[in-house]
Amino acid sequence: MTSYPEKIPKSASQQMKNFYFNLDSSKIVKSDLENQISNLDDRINKIVDHFTLDDIPIIRFILGQSHDKEELKKLSKALDRVADLVEVKDKLIEKLQVIKTAEKDPNWFALTFGDFSIDVDLELDNILYGDTND
Repeated sequence: MTSYPEKIPKSASQQMKNFYFNLDSSKIVKSDLENQISNLDDRINKIVDHFTLDDIPIIRFILGQSHDKEELKKLSKALDRVADLVEVKDKLIEKLQVIKTAEKDPNWFALTFGDFSIDVDLELDNILYGDTND
């Protein structure tokens, strides 16, 4: 015969209202909890310190704002979605900047990027052999 009852006693499912409190028995649990927290802090700090934006540990700032798991996961998903859009936007801005530069200073743009080899050859031919279009 086992020392365990076949059925859970009704008293076990009832909410405890009174119990004996012994601070000495909590020392073992306290030490275990502190060790677990320290291990998790080490892991978190390793991630936080590893990932920086312009040498700023941005995750530390975010964790200072919230520890809510759902909020942090939403932030992660939002950053993932925004990253793709920002990349496309940045490429479009680069192209637009080329056009704006050409509009602001068309002479510089032409002198910098223009291929005048054909025009120069035609002008030299015109000088040497005369204008054939006359």
